[in-house]
Amino acid sequence: MPKPLRKQPKVVLGLALALVLAHVARLFLAPADEAGLTLALAVIPGRYDPGIDAYPSLAAAVAPLVLHVFLHAGWLHLVMNLIVFLSAADLVADRMEAQEPGGVRFLALFFGSAIGGAATYIWFNPHAMIPAVGASGAICGLFAAYLMAMRADWRAAVRDPEVRRAAFWFLAINVGLAAAARYGGVLPIAWEAHLGGFIAGALLFPLLAPRRSAAPAEPRDA
Repeated sequence: MPKPLRKQPKVVLGLALALVLAHVARLFLAPADEAGLTLALAVIPGRYDPGIDAYPSLAAAVAPLVLHVFLHAGWLHLVMNLIVFLSAADLVADRMEAQEPGGVRFLALFFGSAIGGAATYIWFNPHAMIPAVGASGAICGLFAAYLMAMRADWRAAVRDPEVRRAAFWFLAINVGLAAAARYGGVLPIAWEAHLGGFIAGALLFPLLAPRRSAAPAEPRDA
């Protein structure tokens, strides 16, 4: 279960609040404006086709890879993402804050995972015009970092069978079941973004997490 909000690191609370406020702000948009925002910020693979001049500038093309995390399909989508986010973010943020600038490291991991998830969704669906929105890919990357932060060193986490088992079940649910739900017509889940975000988070954590001191914190159970 997530920590109480008052005990969450500031960067975690700030990002969670930004996700909520972005969703609330969309509720006040006119339908045409909301559709325009989705077109501008959602990840739509077909718009990255080299033969289609869909974006007026490089910045406009890059923006969806990062800012799609602030668009959610509804309150249920947002709330479920926030539950997982708050469950994993505090440990990762604590590890990052062991060395300045901790908040910047945490945000780099989060948005780097978002980019990884978006790129994977595009790679698997190069001509699709179905938009992908939400912070799920970024949060999957955060959860990969959470698993690696459970032990004193990320190498120890990778070697630990309990951590590997937890990673397997996380991927089985968030990639395997998500893919089954989409192809079965149950829910339109971008499982590719989950997979890409998880991989990106696993790759970024060793680069961004500061090295532990000689007296590491007590490991957590997977």
